[in-house]
Amino acid sequence: MAGKVFLTGKVPRDLLSEIVFKRTGAPNRRLLLGPALGEDAAVVRVRGKLLVLTTDPITGAQKNAGWLSVHVNANDVATRGGQPVWFLCCLLLPEQSDVGVLERIMDQVEEASREISVTVAGGHSEITPGLDRPIIVGSMIGEVISGKYITTAGAKPGDQVILTKTIGIEGTAVLAHDLEKELATSLGEDAVQRAKELYRRISVVRDATIASKTGGVHAMHDPTEGGIICGLWELAEASRTGIVVDESRITMAPETEAVCNALGIDPSRVLSSGALLITARPANATQIVKSLLRQGINACVIGEMTKLEKGRTIIKRDGTHARLEPPARDEIYRVLDESRTRFR
Repeated sequence: MAGKVFLTGKVPRDLLSEIVFKRTGAPNRRLLLGPALGEDAAVVRVRGKLLVLTTDPITGAQKNAGWLSVHVNANDVATRGGQPVWFLCCLLLPEQSDVGVLERIMDQVEEASREISVTVAGGHSEITPGLDRPIIVGSMIGEVISGKYITTAGAKPGDQVILTKTIGIEGTAVLAHDLEKELATSLGEDAVQRAKELYRRISVVRDATIASKTGGVHAMHDPTEGGIICGLWELAEASRTGIVVDESRITMAPETEAVCNALGIDPSRVLSSGALLITARPANATQIVKSLLRQGINACVIGEMTKLEKGRTIIKRDGTHARLEPPARDEIYRVLDESRTRFR
């Protein structure tokens, strides 16, 4: 195992379980939710309060990294039923970076933080050898005001699965920014500009808050790396359930479809920050969808959680059934790796 070489993207799931999750330091009774597959934020009890802790880097995107860092981390707090409060960031800049790079990234952090009323509480910044682009690692701390937190593992057989907004939002925006010239040749500059603007839809803080306040939520999960397919699988795997999903119900923005078609990639396996998966009993799910729609957030039921022995299935648009399995790697990394190889 020592000689295994990784590709860009997340550490493989089996190694997370075998290596990462087994090395968690001293036990602490105040840790209520710790490291686990599909759980993107921890929950700890401090003097009677529940705090949500999370950390996530921005490594694939070269544009809007500061803005993305705040919102991606805030999303993880929100899916635990928490309110994001404090943000910390570790900013690593390549050698020969100028002041403008630092100003641009921190302007993005400032703008995003003010959008969701988050305070930048600290962090670190340095010039780092060996980098070809800025890397920002963000951490978010939030509070669970209700006293009850939500997990990815809380889904139950019989729950309906709700999807908010559309799939592939973050991936579309990242690809449109980083491969702008290539895509403009095939799609035109106006189409690429619209795709770039999708990054403004990445926050799911409102989605999660509305769902939590409506009530009856059993689980929430935002599908990030590996796209909606990976997000659905992680939801089922964490909850130890089966799942059946109707692909025809999964919504996609025209810009996502155009970018993915131009690059020959599957939109269901592309970074999908901006969408939110919610599970609840049918009556509660109906009310949650209505509440989201009233607030201008697109939402619909796309599937149902089942007993584990029934398996995990996706009903394709042509009516055929396929096994729901997580992709080995997000499509975006393959495309960006190929692009960097071509232009070296």
